[in-house]
Parts: sequence; C-alpha cells; structure tokens
Amino acid sequence: MAERMYRLLDVSGNEITSEVPGTLGGYKEKKIYGRLDCWSAISHLPNYAKSRVFFLDEATAIAAGYRPCAKCMKPQYSEWKKGGVIGTAEYPWLRLPSRSS
Repeated sequence: MAERMYRLLDVSGNEITSEVPGTLGGYKEKKIYGRLDCWSAISHLPNYAKSRVFFLDEATAIAAGYRPCAKCMKPQYSEWKKGGVIGTAEYPWLRLPSRSS
C-alpha cells in the first residue's frame, strides 16, 4: 500500500508533495496562516476550501509571504503588526529558513 502524500507550499509559495502532513493551514487569498484547529478558519469552511493551503512549519509560511492569523496566533500576530522587514533585526519574531541554491 502506498504512503499517503500531502500537498504543501514551500518557502517560495510553490506546491510540493510531502510524506509529512502540514502543521499549519493557510488562506491563499489573503496570505494568512494559522493553526489547523483555528475556529475562525473552520467557521469559513467549506466556502474557502479551494483557497486553503498547508505548510510544514511556521518558518515556511512566513518565507512564502504569509502573515499569522489574528485569531489563533495572537502573540505572533502582535509581533507581525509591529512591522519591520522580514529577515532583518527589525523583524525578529522568527528567523527564516535559509534558501539553498
């Protein structure tokens, strides 16, 4: 029996297949990521199911240009609201993964 494969987004926002399921969900229309059990995201299903994406981890979601959900990721959202440029000291709340050439 074949292993289950999952469709996730990578750091560039491209869809990849993975043997490991995503740990975070996202809404591609507004580029928001959050927990898989987020009450706000669940309340909008099935309407936005076609725009739902998944990420292996938070660093990947951020590198793909997504911001944290204000409902289920309040501490991260508060830091995001402070602004700054991703990957610099002014945006310190999470370090991005390095991109391999």
